[in-house]
Amino acid sequence: MKRMAVAVAVVLALFVTVVAGSVWANDVAGTIKVIQTQERVLTLDDGTQLHWTEQVQVAPEIKAGSKVKATYEAKDGKMILKKIEVVK
Repeated sequence: MKRMAVAVAVVLALFVTVVAGSVWANDVAGTIKVIQTQERVLTLDDGTQLHWTEQVQVAPEIKAGSKVKATYEAKDGKMILKKIEVVK
């Protein structure tokens, strides 16, 4: 019986870990003030900084002055960009 309880606990813990990534994703919208390509950081006009990784494509039409909507995930005290699109 204890083995079953431990197995259920492990499965639940793994499920929560996998699902948590999508649950904790947030959206933000604003105008891009600065893009630092070497550091992979976008700064919005309100001071919000979004960091991106190699897995995220930032389209060439996204530049300073572009109005954007972005999805990010908080990780290690930073806002990690998951998706970004120009809002028209």
